[in-house]
Amino acid sequence: MHEAKHILSTDQFERDELLELFEEADEMEKILEVGGGDYLHGKIMATLFFEPSTRTRFSFESAMLRLGGSVISNADMVNTSSLKKQESLEDTGRTVSRMADVIVMRHPEAGSVSKLASFCDVPVINGGDGPNDHPTQGLLDLYTIWKERGSLDGLTIGMVGDLKYGRVVHSQCKLLKHFDVKFVLVSPKALAVPEEIGEELAGVGREVKLSEKLEDAIGEMDVISMTRVQEERFKDRSDYEKYAGAYVLDGELMKKAKPDAIVIHPLPRVDEISPEVDDDPRAKYFEQPGNGVAVRMALLKGILMGEDVK
Repeated sequence: MHEAKHILSTDQFERDELLELFEEADEMEKILEVGGGDYLHGKIMATLFFEPSTRTRFSFESAMLRLGGSVISNADMVNTSSLKKQESLEDTGRTVSRMADVIVMRHPEAGSVSKLASFCDVPVINGGDGPNDHPTQGLLDLYTIWKERGSLDGLTIGMVGDLKYGRVVHSQCKLLKHFDVKFVLVSPKALAVPEEIGEELAGVGREVKLSEKLEDAIGEMDVISMTRVQEERFKDRSDYEKYAGAYVLDGELMKKAKPDAIVIHPLPRVDEISPEVDDDPRAKYFEQPGNGVAVRMALLKGILMGEDVK
């Protein structure tokens, strides 16, 4: 089996590689301005999504097409693929890797993407595996911050909402630990960031402040990273309902935020950001999908053209 350069975890990335990736993504934005290029002409990407997705799947597919490649996709792997015939992930991986040059996969079970990758001889990219990790979302979030603020060092990063099950938060933390940042984590106690992530941040000397009140902490934040409380991560709906709507970023709260703070969100939102914030120039969440295309173009180009991508 050939050595494939998978992107499975945020743990793969170090500071220097992140900054190089952001510079390459910036170059990809220039390619986008002229309608794309033909770097990956003749290459095929397969998207295997076992959970609903709009932005991640479309972003990857757009990135591949903008680079001149092609896409084979099944938007509903659960109901319209051979899984209905009880095919294993191993056999799915072996089969699809004979048809495509790269696979992007999302799955509700932690570790599932790595499992499939172990049976593939083409690169596999993790598009989100349950509550575990979402490396490319974390990458595009950091790229957005880097692009808007000019640097990742010296910032206070606020993370608000479901910090326990939110895989995006986990990915952001694992990537941001490589930079000189302070963390302000706002959540109900029951949805606090997992202990192992807090220990990881403390282990590299990052200051972490915990709070349950957004209104008390928002004035410290250079970046306000909002997340929704994810109903699909709760076994009992009544537990979800306890915390849904716990934090709502609205116009009044934005008056307490720094004039140069930025607001990011992986989307979709439910009610955690009021629509009145959308017109605030500090709101960057509808710019993030475009940034995501550029970052994923940089990753795909690096993987499929043999350039260095960790």
